[in-house]
Amino acid sequence: RWPSSATYSASSCYKAIFIDACEDPHWRLTWRPWAPLRVKFFLWLAMQDRCWTAERLAHRGLPHEDACALCDQEEETMH
Repeated sequence: RWPSSATYSASSCYKAIFIDACEDPHWRLTWRPWAPLRVKFFLWLAMQDRCWTAERLAHRGLPHEDACALCDQEEETMH
């Protein structure tokens, strides 16, 4: 949507092309709160399902423990 003034600017062009192009629904939860960057990065990885759990290590053929390191009762997954 072009601005009501109908004048061209680099900003108006950028907004017209890229608005809502790649929006993460949880970006505000991930990047806005005050927390150390490592915590924000971990949250981002978890939302992308990219943490290196036993399930992911097995998929890559890397050595791993099958049981969860915390409870030692169930298989370790992102869930």
